[in-house]
Amino acid sequence: MNGSLQYSALTRLLTLNNQVHDLENQMLSVSVPAIPVGQVISEQMFAGSRIAEIQNEIDQAVRASLATCWLGNADADDEEYEL
Repeated sequence: MNGSLQYSALTRLLTLNNQVHDLENQMLSVSVPAIPVGQVISEQMFAGSRIAEIQNEIDQAVRASLATCWLGNADADDEEYEL
């Protein structure tokens, strides 16, 4: 892997890692409403759930990290075969 590509992939991974860390902190600060026993839970109560949105953002960042690793490793594999 050439130096600039390696630096670019590392920078991207660090950025994604920081993003996930920030999202995890946001999720920990969200309060979950107490639902009394016996109350019927409607879909509307969960439709706008911020926790679900944050989890989705974390999943996207993790997938982006995996793709970044895969693409960076694919370039390294190509160089191994050129020898």
